[in-house]
Amino acid sequence: MGNINLGTKIRELRRKKGITQEALASALFVTPQAVSKWESNLTYPDVSLIPVIAGYFEVSLDILFDFDLREMKNKIQKIIKDASEYLFSNTAQYIETIKSALIEYPGNEDLTSALLGGYEFDLRENENRNHLDEMIELASRFITESSDFVKVCSVKVVLAAAYLEKGEYEKAKVVLESLPADDIDLRYDEIAFRLHDRDKLNAAISARCSHLQLLYRACFEEGNAWLEMDEKKITLLDTPFDDYLKEAEAAFKKGLAVLTTFMLPCKGEGAYLWPGMQTFHWSFHQNIAACLKRMGDNNGCKCEIDEAYRIISVSWDDFELNKEKYMKNFNQYLVNLDLAEYVIN
Repeated sequence: MGNINLGTKIRELRRKKGITQEALASALFVTPQAVSKWESNLTYPDVSLIPVIAGYFEVSLDILFDFDLREMKNKIQKIIKDASEYLFSNTAQYIETIKSALIEYPGNEDLTSALLGGYEFDLRENENRNHLDEMIELASRFITESSDFVKVCSVKVVLAAAYLEKGEYEKAKVVLESLPADDIDLRYDEIAFRLHDRDKLNAAISARCSHLQLLYRACFEEGNAWLEMDEKKITLLDTPFDDYLKEAEAAFKKGLAVLTTFMLPCKGEGAYLWPGMQTFHWSFHQNIAACLKRMGDNNGCKCEIDEAYRIISVSWDDFELNKEKYMKNFNQYLVNLDLAEYVIN
């Protein structure tokens, strides 16, 4: 971690306080000779005196040791960044660079997770199995000791990879299933990528649904963003203003295509992969209608709203029983899109 400049820092703090070596020695119940040796960096204070000295000067231990945590983090990130440049071309050099840095900064979590990532890449791309035991030991300890949620998740993936390579499938499965349930992409993507048979199939289906939802929602928001810019007359230099509504319509149609591609071939709620998917289905048509109306295509606008109504009327099994509830949301959204004249009573 570099030279410890404790003595130099004590001298600096003493002079800043405006006291002599003798006065400091008296306050700490040591000899002036001891203070002199500290300040010359010939010896260090007894460990029990360190917090006493920090308290006397009213500074933190980091300041007493002249230790800049931010500077250390910056150095470590630079080491990792520089090493990453040859992760793909010379993985062995990457690993040795990170391991050397860990000698200077032992136990550092950034370096440890970087090393484990290098081991996992080396195993996956170069079939290097020489580090399996070290991967398991390091990863298990990291998961137990670290409070960094994101790093722990990435290290769990490395641990699972090592277990799989050693033929310990069930251990790998337990680790991957411990990934956060609210991060479906991470859990099911990794299970689908690394496990086999039914485990792989079930995870792949779950991951597909998650990615599908994210994709059509992204298209929906992109379309809304174009609509808002058209409404507020915001100018983008790289897009002609007359094309804003075309961009919005295109985004909504892309999202609609994604959603309908993966609908199931049956009627009612059973056609949708999860509850609420229906709402996006009819909303896409209403948003396309809003684009067409602004472009002066009233017939096209009416056709889209008719299709939106058809979808809402067949997409819930209890529509007729709760029609008022469903239509309230449907009509309110029309109003929000400045399509009040198309409200259906």
